[in-house]
Parts: sequence; structure tokens; C-alpha cells
Amino acid sequence: MELAVSAVYLALAVWVLVLRGRRAYPAAKAAAGIAFTVLAVLCALQSSGAAGVRIFAAGFALCAAGDVALGIYNLYGRQAWMAGGIGVFFCGHLCFLAGLWHLHAAAPAWLLLPAAAAASMAALLHRDVVHMGRLAPFGVCYCFAVSTLLAQSLSVALALGTPAAFLLCAGAALFWTSDFILLFLYFGRQGKTPALHIANLVTYYGGILLMALSIRGIF
Repeated sequence: MELAVSAVYLALAVWVLVLRGRRAYPAAKAAAGIAFTVLAVLCALQSSGAAGVRIFAAGFALCAAGDVALGIYNLYGRQAWMAGGIGVFFCGHLCFLAGLWHLHAAAPAWLLLPAAAAASMAALLHRDVVHMGRLAPFGVCYCFAVSTLLAQSLSVALALGTPAAFLLCAGAALFWTSDFILLFLYFGRQGKTPALHIANLVTYYGGILLMALSIRGIF
């Protein structure tokens, strides 16, 4: 079943790329989001039911909703949709973090990675390489959260040492990359470019697929 849903999801992800900038773009994103959420739930149901699996799976539904909001923003340019979409994504990251924390609590030293990322974000804002206006403090917090997810995934991979744990880590790394690209896509001084948009979508959809597939093996 997971293989069939994964195939449908990949087809829908390609559909999103094809429809980029068209009226059906948000609908394509919604369909892809439903597919990867269903995949995550299926993998969660076949897991051992370890603590944290439900809240981890809930993160996929939040990311699906956030992705649709950003799709609407891309189509109509309304700032409220962008802010709402990023905010929902932030909540999705918190669900992923909470689920992984139940699984394995990372040592405090792992916080050095997100701290360095947040400091780099603050430097980019200070030098006006990216411009977020009143959203700047939230941007630093978001950067810290998504980088903490990456650090936590690395910690889980090293602690468990299983193929599924390293699959999770690879997915989190792609997810982090997509958010880094998103920063320049929406707030960079150079403005949006097709190449940045495609790179953002490919890394996001690839990352969230790997994270969903890892659920059964890590929980």
C-alpha cells in the first residue's frame, strides 16, 4: 500500500511542478499534501506505536496546509497567505520535533547547530541580504526551529543507526534545504526566479517523502 501511495504522491508532485504559476496550482499542492499525509498515516499505523508517532504524523497534515497557503500566495500575491502558510509550517516543524523528542532526546550540545543557523540568519537580516521587515524576529525563530529539527534528526540517526533513521536524516536535510531556499525565494533581494522555485519544490517534496517513509522504521 505504501508503495502505491508513494507512486501517486510522486506523480502529484510532478503535477505541481508542471502547474507552477497556473490557476490549478494550489489544488495540485492540496492533492500532493493529502497524498503525503495519507502515506505518513499509513506508515504510522504500521509502526510499533512508540510515543511521539501521532504528533510526528500530525506534522505532515500541518505542512500540507501550509503548502497550500503558500501556493495561493504564489498565485495571488496576498501577503496574509504567505505569513499564514509559513506560520502553519512552523507548527508542523514543532510537531516533528516533539515526536522525535519522545523518541530520543538529543544532548544539549546539538543546539549549537540551530544556534549557529539562527545567528547566520540574523547576520543576513542585518546586512539586508534578505528583508523580512516586521517578520524578522519570527524569521530567526523559524530558522532556529527548522535547524533544530535537522540537528535532532542527526542525533536520532546516530543513536539508532538504522537505515530508517538515516532516511529520516536525509529527509530532514532536504526539508532544511527547501526552507533555506524559501528564505531567498520570498525575502531575497534578487527576487523570485524559476530556478529557485523549482529547487524549493523538489527539495521539499523529496524531503517530506523520505521523512514519511522513515516513520515505520523509527517509531
